[in-house]
Amino acid sequence: MAVRDEAERRVWTFDENDYLFGAGALLMIVESVDWSRPRTRDGETWYDVQGVEVCPDGRIVGPRRTTVKAARLRTAGQH
Repeated sequence: MAVRDEAERRVWTFDENDYLFGAGALLMIVESVDWSRPRTRDGETWYDVQGVEVCPDGRIVGPRRTTVKAARLRTAGQH
C-alpha cells in the first residue's frame, strides 16, 4: 500500500486554465518538466510537462504531455 500512497501524493491537479489543450481539470503524476525551454503565451511563461494522467479514483489513463503555466508548477507541491 505504501507505493500507492506515494503515487497519490505525487498527483498534481491542474485547472483547465493552467494547462494547454484539454477540457476540465487534469490529474497527473508529473515525471519531468522541460525547464530549458520556457514559452511565452498571453504574457505568461509556460513549460512542457510529461507524466501519467490519472482518473479521480486513481486509475491510470496513460502517458500525457502538456504545457503548464510556470506559476502553477511553482505551487504544485502545495496541491
